Amino acid sequence: MNPSTPGLPLGRLAAVPTLGMRTIVGGSGDLDRSVSWAHSTEMVDPRPHLRGDELVCTVGANLVDAQSCARFVEAVRASGSAGICLGLGEVHTQAPPALVRACKRMSVALFEMSHGVPFLAVNDVLVDARLRAQTSHSIRDGALMTRLLESLRAGDSIRGMLDATAEMLGGSLIYQAPGESVDTSGSHGAGEPPGESIEVHLSDDEWLRWHHPDPSPDPEILAQVGRVMQIARREREGREGERRQRVGHLVSLIVDGLAHHAALVPEIERAGLAGSRLTVSAWPASTARLVAEHLPEALVADTADVVFVITSDANAVHETAHDLRLVCGYSSPVSVPEIARGIAEARATLLLARRRGSVAGPESLTSLSALLEQQPRARLLPFVDQLIRPLTVAGLRGGSDLLATLRSFLDLGGSLQATADAQFLHVNTVRHRLGRVSEVVGRNPLDPSDRVDFGIAIWAHDKSPGR
Repeated sequence: MNPSTPGLPLGRLAAVPTLGMRTIVGGSGDLDRSVSWAHSTEMVDPRPHLRGDELVCTVGANLVDAQSCARFVEAVRASGSAGICLGLGEVHTQAPPALVRACKRMSVALFEMSHGVPFLAVNDVLVDARLRAQTSHSIRDGALMTRLLESLRAGDSIRGMLDATAEMLGGSLIYQAPGESVDTSGSHGAGEPPGESIEVHLSDDEWLRWHHPDPSPDPEILAQVGRVMQIARREREGREGERRQRVGHLVSLIVDGLAHHAALVPEIERAGLAGSRLTVSAWPASTARLVAEHLPEALVADTADVVFVITSDANAVHETAHDLRLVCGYSSPVSVPEIARGIAEARATLLLARRRGSVAGPESLTSLSALLEQQPRARLLPFVDQLIRPLTVAGLRGGSDLLATLRSFLDLGGSLQATADAQFLHVNTVRHRLGRVSEVVGRNPLDPSDRVDFGIAIWAHDKSPGR
């Protein structure tokens, strides 16, 4: 067992009678793998939430065919997790054959767990094993770990568990989670109390620091506290990530017209946004967790290609985009029944923001250029081919002059005199050149409707690769 990630070998864990586990797939090498915690999920691809030392527990709600089973097993194997535990009775009465075949093919250990045994019981056993392995623990340390375990099972916050530790041991406690701001607790007055500091590194960017008066606590108990914080953080991240994906699935259904906007109301109420005018913002894919950390009061929806954030504060969207140096687009304020419109606006403004490298709001949608920027390039090519390319073919006498005069005429709002002044030409020369454009192309720049088409063609021509 690796001392940096203490746990139990899979074989010993599966042999605990109260867990009711049965080995379905697994050789001696698999059963020697150390597992330090259990992670429960119903995601087909839980890879973003796995760290490599967990037993992945599921009731198999989404493991309904060979493809989903193979994808799930591949995610577990790729993350380096110890194995899979399938809880029986809720969905499956026995392990699906496709899941068994995938585990055998990819050499991933598979266990069945009896109906009625909660997955948290695995974490109970693992934490209990760690406690019993530390023979030097005092009664106080044991009571602390029992209290933390109860808090862990109850889903208490990390800050609450830090407060409980500081209350029992005295001093002040600082926990640094990866990518998060420092969380402090237990300080006595301004500054740190007299004494020494003990710092326990849990990973490269995760640590627990204890500043204490005499007598100093055992560093090992601090390591145990830190590992409980790790488990709590991973469980929290898993729950939050699954919630963001669940909300993202709802948003996708609403956009596709397969769900009513009322389906999103409970999530909006849970986020404290009920009764507010809502701003929907769209962010690049894979930024859900980062944006959620900076907008804790917002409702975050994680979809496959874009992250949507629903909030009542458009200014917070601007500030977050600036702080994170991300592009984003946001909608005009909408009510809940208008949420589909807000989502569509946010997606459209994100497209503009990506092309401009900035933040884009609803005002950026109200121009011809903005409308054209949202169109696929292939849709605009016929304008270039039919209205511009004939003026640029080799051998056309005065072709470059025709195009320059046409561009100036469009830029100056269709004014013959203004075009003549800008080109240093006589107005009849301008009229003649525009007539030549009409002869070559077959469309008249002096006609208002044709003039709009020429404007689109010039815009698309200027945006062409190589221009």
